[in-house]
Amino acid sequence: MDLLKLIGNRYSCRRYSTQELNSEVLDKVLEAGRLAPTSHNNQPQRIYVVKSEKAKEKLMKDFAYDFKAPCYLVCGYNKDEVWKNDFNGDKESGEIDISIVMTHMLLMAEELGLGACWIGRMNPETVKKNLEISDNVEIVAVLSLGYHREDDRPSKLHQIRRSNNELVKIL
Repeated sequence: MDLLKLIGNRYSCRRYSTQELNSEVLDKVLEAGRLAPTSHNNQPQRIYVVKSEKAKEKLMKDFAYDFKAPCYLVCGYNKDEVWKNDFNGDKESGEIDISIVMTHMLLMAEELGLGACWIGRMNPETVKKNLEISDNVEIVAVLSLGYHREDDRPSKLHQIRRSNNELVKIL
């Protein structure tokens, strides 16, 4: 598929079918994340695959959105492994790195015919506590992942895009 078409077609899935993800499909999504570039190639990303009913119950305990996806990818980074930009006050790269990783996984999901949704409205500390994730990992967001339910559609806002004339300045 043409990459621009794939990017344009991708939307946040909020209704999932009950079809399970096989390990081959999930492995491809995770491999896309592994191959994503990170600052200084430190690869601080940490992905927690939440597939079992018990694990999903723990995640959903204090979670804002239960899209009933067959899989959730809890995405964060190891704070001890991030690159620090000494030209910018030692700004850490963790959030940028995991955002790049998550974007790669979202695009691979679309390529494989899956739906996904980037869920940022959650309490990272509660997610860490409920899933028993170590303190040195900073959780940034969660990706819901699965096959679209037949009645899933993009939101009304999906096709609204500002022009590059508004967004880009050529110097």
